[in-house]
Amino acid sequence: MSQFLIMKLLRMVSVLLGVTLIIFLLMHAIPGNPWSNYSSSPRMLLGLGIDRRIQDELNHRFGLDLPMWRQFTRYLIGDFDESGDFFCGAVCGNLGPSIQQQGRTVQNILFAPPEGKTFRESRFGYSIRLVLFGSMIAVTLGILLGVLSVAAPKSTSNRISIGLAALISIPNFVLGLLTIIVLASWLKIMKVLPDWNQPGSWIIPAIVVAVMPMASIARVTHALLLNIINEDYIRTARAKGLTQTRVMLVHVMRNAIVPIITFLGPTFMEMFTGLLIVENLYSFPGFGRQYWEAVINLDYPMIMGLTLIYATGTALINIVIEFLSEMLDPRIRLTASSGTQQ
Repeated sequence: MSQFLIMKLLRMVSVLLGVTLIIFLLMHAIPGNPWSNYSSSPRMLLGLGIDRRIQDELNHRFGLDLPMWRQFTRYLIGDFDESGDFFCGAVCGNLGPSIQQQGRTVQNILFAPPEGKTFRESRFGYSIRLVLFGSMIAVTLGILLGVLSVAAPKSTSNRISIGLAALISIPNFVLGLLTIIVLASWLKIMKVLPDWNQPGSWIIPAIVVAVMPMASIARVTHALLLNIINEDYIRTARAKGLTQTRVMLVHVMRNAIVPIITFLGPTFMEMFTGLLIVENLYSFPGFGRQYWEAVINLDYPMIMGLTLIYATGTALINIVIEFLSEMLDPRIRLTASSGTQQ
């Protein structure tokens, strides 16, 4: 077990290092800088651009006048400030100061709640809650529709699951715009700018986040169960007189659960990446909306920090999924141990 964790953690560190380097190079390849870019072009047309001398001072303050290699090591490892004191970088959890929200660090913007509020009201707390609600909808309905479509292939649930499977081809920004047009503009069921303190306001964004993953889970569950249900041991279980419910729950689902869990890892991260669009459509105060604003404004530390959070979350979820798969299926554990011994 310790060897498993060590290998996974080493792989995670190498992946995070590669992701950090790639996003750093791509970020600096974007034309412009935080003081002169697409989002600030209307100000420049009005003659409100920042003076060149002030730009140089700001570049020096945020270390943007340093060579590229030193900017990268400064962000990742740390550097000495003007007073000679060493400050640690991202390896110590220091994601740097935000350029657009001066005076606040990236981790403070993302994780600190407003005054008098709890962590649930922070940007990270809002996004995590939205993903959890979407996950419950996607996993519950996806697996249920997949099971019903195999257990009762000529039923209404099978037709519903086939119809929902078509939703996988509808982008979430299209579905989100349709809900705003139909439910907010036409039917007046929801507000264009919802009150996020009301639980009912979370239903539509959670459904929009969950629809595509739910359709994927239903299709994968349907395909897995179709392969398993024709196995010899399933026919033997039916020949013994076991009920359809017992066969599906005890014999079929027991062997299908590991592939389904393996598929859930990328599905959860798909919902996190979907927040980038959904949160902007509904003006949701999460870190997906913050990511969008950071890219528009070229807030380099915020882009780097959010990318690291996304990459770390993806790596940790993959480790948890692999761990659960080995715990639930001894064959995977035996194969991994025999491969290590060879």
